[in-house]
Amino acid sequence: MPMISLRADFARPGEAPMAVAELRRMLRVLVVDQSPEDAREVRDLFSGEADCRLTLARDADDARGQLLDGNFDAALIEAGLWSDEQTDLVRYLREQRPDVAVVLLTNGENDRETLPSLKLGAHDFVSKRNLDREQLLARILGAVEETRTLRRRDTMVRWLEREARTDHLTGLYNRRAFDDRLREVCAQARAKRELVTVIMVDVTGTRTVNEAHGYDAGDSMIRRTAGGIARCVRSFDFAARIGGDDFGIIVTDCDLDLGRRIARRIAHELERLNAYEWAGDIPVAVSFGVASGRGCDASDLFAACDAQLSHNKASRPVISEFRWRDESDGPSVA
Repeated sequence: MPMISLRADFARPGEAPMAVAELRRMLRVLVVDQSPEDAREVRDLFSGEADCRLTLARDADDARGQLLDGNFDAALIEAGLWSDEQTDLVRYLREQRPDVAVVLLTNGENDRETLPSLKLGAHDFVSKRNLDREQLLARILGAVEETRTLRRRDTMVRWLEREARTDHLTGLYNRRAFDDRLREVCAQARAKRELVTVIMVDVTGTRTVNEAHGYDAGDSMIRRTAGGIARCVRSFDFAARIGGDDFGIIVTDCDLDLGRRIARRIAHELERLNAYEWAGDIPVAVSFGVASGRGCDASDLFAACDAQLSHNKASRPVISEFRWRDESDGPSVA
Protein backbone atom coordinates (compact mmCIF):
# COMPACT_ATOMS: atom_id res chain seq x y z
CA MET A 1 0.00 0.00 0.00
CA PRO A 2 1.49 3.38 -0.93
CA MET A 3 2.49 5.81 1.81
CA ILE A 4 -0.20 8.40 2.54
CA SER A 5 1.03 11.98 2.28
CA LEU A 6 -1.27 13.28 5.05
CA ARG A 7 0.61 14.15 8.26
CA ALA A 8 -0.72 14.33 11.79
CA ASP A 9 0.80 16.87 14.16
CA PHE A 10 0.69 15.23 17.59
CA ALA A 11 4.13 16.42 18.68
CA ARG A 12 4.93 18.12 21.95
CA PRO A 13 6.37 21.64 21.74
CA GLY A 14 9.81 21.46 20.16
CA GLU A 15 9.30 17.99 18.68
CA ALA A 16 8.80 17.08 15.03
CA PRO A 17 5.24 16.05 14.03
CA MET A 18 4.51 12.34 13.57
CA ALA A 19 4.01 10.92 10.12
CA VAL A 20 0.74 9.09 9.52
CA ALA A 21 2.63 5.81 9.17
CA GLU A 22 4.00 6.30 12.71
CA LEU A 23 0.53 7.07 14.08
CA ARG A 24 -1.02 4.07 12.35
CA ARG A 25 1.15 1.67 14.31
CA MET A 26 -0.85 2.63 17.39
CA LEU A 27 -4.25 3.41 15.87
CA ARG A 28 -7.14 1.71 17.72
CA VAL A 29 -10.62 2.09 16.25
CA LEU A 30 -14.01 0.97 17.55
CA VAL A 31 -16.60 0.28 14.84
CA VAL A 32 -20.21 0.60 16.08
CA ASP A 33 -22.76 -0.53 13.54
CA GLN A 34 -26.05 -2.39 13.94
CA SER A 35 -25.51 -4.02 10.54
CA PRO A 36 -23.05 -6.92 10.88
CA GLU A 37 -22.40 -6.86 7.14
CA ASP A 38 -21.46 -3.17 7.13
CA ALA A 39 -19.25 -3.61 10.18
CA ARG A 40 -17.43 -6.54 8.59
CA GLU A 41 -16.94 -4.55 5.39
CA VAL A 42 -15.15 -1.83 7.35
CA ARG A 43 -13.07 -4.43 9.16
CA ASP A 44 -12.14 -6.16 5.91
CA LEU A 45 -10.79 -2.91 4.51
CA PHE A 46 -8.05 -3.08 7.12
CA SER A 47 -7.51 -6.83 7.17
CA GLY A 48 -3.85 -7.72 7.31
CA GLU A 49 -2.90 -4.28 8.64
CA ALA A 50 -1.12 -4.97 11.91
CA ASP A 51 -0.76 -1.25 12.65
CA CYS A 52 -4.51 -0.52 12.71
CA ARG A 53 -6.55 -2.48 15.23
CA LEU A 54 -10.33 -2.53 14.73
CA THR A 55 -12.87 -3.74 17.29
CA LEU A 56 -16.52 -4.32 16.37
CA ALA A 57 -19.55 -3.42 18.52
CA ARG A 58 -23.05 -4.39 17.49
CA ASP A 59 -24.97 -1.67 19.40
CA ALA A 60 -24.66 1.20 21.87
CA ASP A 61 -24.57 -1.05 24.95
CA ASP A 62 -21.84 -3.20 23.45
CA ALA A 63 -19.92 -0.05 22.49
CA ARG A 64 -20.03 1.32 26.05
CA GLY A 65 -18.71 -1.99 27.35
CA GLN A 66 -15.85 -1.95 24.84
CA LEU A 67 -15.02 1.67 25.66
CA LEU A 68 -15.06 0.91 29.36
CA ASP A 69 -12.64 -1.99 29.02
CA GLY A 70 -10.30 -0.70 26.31
CA ASN A 71 -8.42 2.32 25.00
CA PHE A 72 -9.45 3.69 21.61
CA ASP A 73 -8.25 6.58 19.48
CA ALA A 74 -11.40 6.80 17.37
CA ALA A 75 -14.90 5.40 16.97
CA LEU A 76 -16.64 4.79 13.63
CA ILE A 77 -20.31 5.01 14.54
CA GLU A 78 -23.42 4.41 12.47
CA ALA A 79 -25.07 7.83 12.09
CA GLY A 80 -28.41 6.53 13.37
CA LEU A 81 -26.81 5.90 16.78
CA TRP A 82 -25.61 9.52 16.97
CA SER A 83 -28.79 11.47 16.41
CA ASP A 84 -29.74 13.04 19.74
CA GLU A 85 -27.82 14.52 22.67
CA GLN A 86 -29.86 12.36 25.05
CA THR A 87 -28.73 9.15 23.34
CA ASP A 88 -26.76 7.04 25.81
CA LEU A 89 -23.78 6.57 23.51
CA VAL A 90 -23.59 10.29 22.68
CA ARG A 91 -23.70 11.27 26.35
CA TYR A 92 -21.21 8.61 27.36
CA LEU A 93 -18.61 9.59 24.78
CA ARG A 94 -19.04 13.32 25.37
CA GLU A 95 -18.94 13.09 29.17
CA GLN A 96 -16.74 10.06 29.88
CA ARG A 97 -14.52 9.64 26.81
CA PRO A 98 -13.95 13.01 25.12
CA ASP A 99 -10.52 11.73 24.06
CA VAL A 100 -12.12 9.41 21.48
CA ALA A 101 -12.57 10.96 18.01
CA VAL A 102 -15.95 10.22 16.41
CA VAL A 103 -16.45 9.64 12.68
CA LEU A 104 -19.98 8.84 11.51
CA LEU A 105 -20.87 6.17 8.98
CA THR A 106 -23.76 7.45 6.84
CA ASN A 107 -25.89 5.87 4.13
CA GLY A 108 -24.87 8.62 1.73
CA GLU A 109 -28.43 9.60 0.83
CA ASN A 110 -28.36 13.19 2.10
CA ASP A 111 -25.20 14.60 3.65
CA ARG A 112 -27.09 17.64 4.94
CA GLU A 113 -28.94 15.37 7.36
CA THR A 114 -25.58 14.64 8.99
CA LEU A 115 -24.91 18.26 10.00
CA PRO A 116 -26.98 18.16 13.23
CA SER A 117 -25.04 15.05 14.25
CA LEU A 118 -21.75 16.87 13.76
CA LYS A 119 -22.99 19.57 16.15
CA LEU A 120 -23.35 16.87 18.81
CA GLY A 121 -19.59 16.36 18.82
CA ALA A 122 -18.79 14.13 15.86
CA HIS A 123 -15.71 15.26 13.93
CA ASP A 124 -16.40 13.93 10.44
CA PHE A 125 -18.54 11.53 8.43
CA VAL A 126 -18.02 9.09 5.58
CA SER A 127 -20.52 7.33 3.33
CA LYS A 128 -20.88 3.56 3.50
CA ARG A 129 -21.68 3.52 -0.21
CA ASN A 130 -18.19 4.50 -1.28
CA LEU A 131 -15.92 3.08 1.39
CA ASP A 132 -12.29 3.47 0.45
CA ARG A 133 -9.46 2.46 2.72
CA GLU A 134 -7.25 5.46 2.01
CA GLN A 135 -10.09 7.96 2.36
CA LEU A 136 -11.43 6.31 5.50
CA LEU A 137 -8.00 6.24 7.10
CA ALA A 138 -7.46 9.90 6.25
CA ARG A 139 -10.81 10.83 7.82
CA ILE A 140 -10.00 8.85 10.98
CA LEU A 141 -6.52 10.37 11.31
CA GLY A 142 -7.88 13.86 10.72
CA ALA A 143 -10.51 13.37 13.44
CA VAL A 144 -7.91 12.00 15.88
CA GLU A 145 -5.62 14.94 15.17
CA GLU A 146 -8.46 17.42 15.73
CA THR A 147 -9.48 15.72 18.98
CA ARG A 148 -5.96 15.76 20.38
CA THR A 149 -5.43 19.35 19.34
CA LEU A 150 -8.65 20.38 21.09
CA ARG A 151 -7.70 18.39 24.18
CA ARG A 152 -4.31 20.12 24.36
CA ARG A 153 -5.99 23.49 23.93
CA ASP A 154 -8.57 22.75 26.64
CA THR A 155 -5.82 21.59 28.99
CA MET A 156 -3.90 24.81 28.37
CA VAL A 157 -7.02 26.94 28.93
CA ARG A 158 -7.76 25.16 32.22
CA TRP A 159 -4.14 25.61 33.30
CA LEU A 160 -4.21 29.30 32.48
CA GLU A 161 -7.51 29.74 34.31
CA ARG A 162 -6.11 27.99 37.36
CA GLU A 163 -2.94 30.08 37.22
CA ALA A 164 -5.01 33.26 37.05
CA ARG A 165 -6.86 32.27 40.24
CA THR A 166 -3.89 30.95 42.25
CA ASP A 167 -1.56 32.76 44.63
CA HIS A 168 1.86 31.47 43.67
CA LEU A 169 3.50 32.11 47.03
CA THR A 170 1.07 30.00 49.06
CA GLY A 171 -0.77 27.80 46.57
CA LEU A 172 -4.11 29.07 47.87
CA TYR A 173 -6.61 30.99 45.78
CA ASN A 174 -5.88 34.67 45.14
CA ARG A 175 -7.93 37.82 45.78
CA ARG A 176 -9.62 37.72 42.39
CA ALA A 177 -10.84 34.17 42.97
CA PHE A 178 -11.92 35.09 46.52
CA ASP A 179 -14.02 38.06 45.36
CA ASP A 180 -15.66 36.01 42.60
CA ARG A 181 -16.45 33.18 44.99
CA LEU A 182 -17.83 35.47 47.69
CA ARG A 183 -20.18 37.18 45.23
CA GLU A 184 -21.32 33.79 43.96
CA VAL A 185 -22.04 32.21 47.34
CA CYS A 186 -23.72 35.36 48.69
CA ALA A 187 -26.03 35.47 45.67
CA GLN A 188 -26.90 31.78 46.12
CA ALA A 189 -27.37 32.16 49.87
CA ARG A 190 -29.57 35.22 49.41
CA ALA A 191 -31.93 33.24 47.19
CA LYS A 192 -32.11 30.42 49.74
CA ARG A 193 -31.87 32.59 52.87
CA GLU A 194 -28.81 30.67 54.01
CA LEU A 195 -25.89 31.88 56.12
CA VAL A 196 -22.46 32.75 54.76
CA THR A 197 -19.51 33.31 57.08
CA VAL A 198 -16.21 35.01 56.27
CA ILE A 199 -13.08 34.62 58.37
CA MET A 200 -10.14 36.97 57.86
CA VAL A 201 -6.64 36.24 59.16
CA ASP A 202 -3.94 38.90 59.37
CA VAL A 203 -0.30 37.90 59.91
CA THR A 204 1.22 40.32 62.41
CA GLY A 205 4.66 41.88 62.04
CA THR A 206 5.58 40.91 58.48
CA ARG A 207 6.81 44.43 57.68
CA THR A 208 9.15 44.39 60.67
CA VAL A 209 10.39 40.90 59.74
CA ASN A 210 11.01 41.99 56.14
CA GLU A 211 13.06 44.97 57.31
CA ALA A 212 15.02 43.05 59.93
CA HIS A 213 15.50 39.65 58.29
CA GLY A 214 14.72 40.13 54.59
CA TYR A 215 11.76 39.34 52.39
CA ASP A 216 12.53 35.63 52.30
CA ALA A 217 11.83 35.43 56.03
CA GLY A 218 8.58 37.35 55.60
CA ASP A 219 7.53 35.11 52.72
CA SER A 220 8.26 32.08 54.89
CA MET A 221 5.88 33.40 57.55
CA ILE A 222 3.14 33.85 54.95
CA ARG A 223 3.67 30.39 53.44
CA ARG A 224 3.68 28.74 56.85
CA THR A 225 0.51 30.57 57.85
CA ALA A 226 -1.17 29.40 54.65
CA GLY A 227 -0.14 25.82 55.46
CA GLY A 228 -1.60 26.10 58.95
CA ILE A 229 -4.87 27.49 57.61
CA ALA A 230 -5.11 24.72 55.00
CA ARG A 231 -4.84 22.12 57.78
CA CYS A 232 -7.80 23.58 59.65
CA VAL A 233 -10.41 24.33 56.99
CA ARG A 234 -12.73 21.75 55.50
CA SER A 235 -12.36 20.47 51.94
CA PHE A 236 -15.39 22.46 50.76
CA ASP A 237 -14.38 25.73 52.45
CA PHE A 238 -12.68 28.38 50.32
CA ALA A 239 -9.33 29.74 51.56
CA ALA A 240 -7.43 32.49 49.75
CA ARG A 241 -4.59 34.94 50.21
CA ILE A 242 -6.35 38.26 49.73
CA GLY A 243 -3.52 40.68 50.50
CA GLY A 244 0.17 40.84 51.31
CA ASP A 245 -0.26 39.24 54.73
CA ASP A 246 -4.03 38.75 54.84
CA PHE A 247 -6.06 35.61 54.25
CA GLY A 248 -9.78 35.11 53.74
CA ILE A 249 -11.90 32.01 54.28
CA ILE A 250 -15.45 31.62 52.96
CA VAL A 251 -17.61 29.13 54.83
CA THR A 252 -21.07 28.36 53.45
CA ASP A 253 -24.08 27.25 55.49
CA CYS A 254 -22.17 28.24 58.64
CA ASP A 255 -23.28 30.41 61.56
CA LEU A 256 -21.17 32.81 63.58
CA ASP A 257 -20.43 30.27 66.29
CA LEU A 258 -18.97 27.77 63.85
CA GLY A 259 -16.94 30.54 62.22
CA ARG A 260 -15.50 31.41 65.63
CA ARG A 261 -14.61 27.78 66.27
CA ILE A 262 -12.82 27.51 62.94
CA ALA A 263 -10.85 30.68 63.72
CA ARG A 264 -9.89 29.34 67.15
CA ARG A 265 -8.83 26.04 65.57
CA ILE A 266 -6.52 27.96 63.22
CA ALA A 267 -5.11 30.00 66.11
CA HIS A 268 -4.41 26.90 68.21
CA GLU A 269 -2.84 25.08 65.26
CA LEU A 270 -0.51 28.00 64.55
CA GLU A 271 0.50 28.11 68.21
CA ARG A 272 1.24 24.39 68.13
CA LEU A 273 3.30 24.72 64.95
CA ASN A 274 5.24 27.62 66.45
CA ALA A 275 6.16 25.46 69.45
CA TYR A 276 7.11 22.30 67.55
CA GLU A 277 7.51 22.14 63.78
CA TRP A 278 8.48 25.81 63.41
CA ALA A 279 10.52 26.03 66.60
CA GLY A 280 13.60 27.23 64.71
CA ASP A 281 11.73 29.79 62.63
CA ILE A 282 10.34 33.23 63.37
CA PRO A 283 7.02 32.55 65.13
CA VAL A 284 3.78 33.43 63.39
CA ALA A 285 1.31 35.73 65.16
CA VAL A 286 -2.13 36.45 63.73
CA SER A 287 -5.34 38.35 64.37
CA PHE A 288 -8.83 37.39 63.23
CA GLY A 289 -12.07 38.90 62.08
CA VAL A 290 -15.26 36.85 61.72
CA ALA A 291 -18.56 37.96 60.22
CA SER A 292 -21.68 36.06 59.27
CA GLY A 293 -24.72 37.16 57.29
CA ARG A 294 -27.95 35.82 55.89
CA GLY A 295 -29.07 37.38 52.63
CA CYS A 296 -26.49 40.17 52.72
CA ASP A 297 -24.34 41.49 49.88
CA ALA A 298 -20.79 40.26 49.48
CA SER A 299 -19.39 43.78 49.93
CA ASP A 300 -21.31 44.30 53.20
CA LEU A 301 -20.18 40.96 54.60
CA PHE A 302 -16.55 41.59 53.66
CA ALA A 303 -16.62 45.12 55.09
CA ALA A 304 -18.06 43.86 58.39
CA CYS A 305 -15.37 41.20 58.65
CA ASP A 306 -12.60 43.66 57.74
CA ALA A 307 -13.83 46.14 60.37
CA GLN A 308 -13.83 43.42 63.01
CA LEU A 309 -10.30 42.39 61.98
CA SER A 310 -9.12 45.99 62.34
CA HIS A 311 -10.68 46.11 65.82
CA ASN A 312 -9.02 42.87 66.88
CA LYS A 313 -5.63 43.89 65.49
CA ALA A 314 -5.60 46.68 68.09
CA SER A 315 -5.59 44.01 70.81
CA ARG A 316 -2.92 41.39 71.28
CA PRO A 317 -2.49 38.96 68.36
CA VAL A 318 -2.38 35.15 68.14
CA ILE A 319 -5.77 34.47 69.79
CA SER A 320 -8.02 37.48 69.50
CA GLU A 321 -10.83 38.00 71.95
CA PHE A 322 -14.03 37.25 70.07
CA ARG A 323 -16.78 39.57 71.13
CA TRP A 324 -20.41 39.15 70.22
CA ARG A 325 -22.14 42.28 69.00
CA ASP A 326 -25.88 42.33 68.36
CA GLU A 327 -26.75 43.38 64.85
CA SER A 328 -30.37 44.08 64.00
CA ASP A 329 -29.58 44.49 60.32
CA GLY A 330 -26.74 43.24 58.13
CA PRO A 331 -23.90 40.86 58.98
CA SER A 332 -23.19 39.74 62.51
CA VAL A 333 -19.59 39.93 63.65
CA ALA A 334 -17.43 38.35 66.31
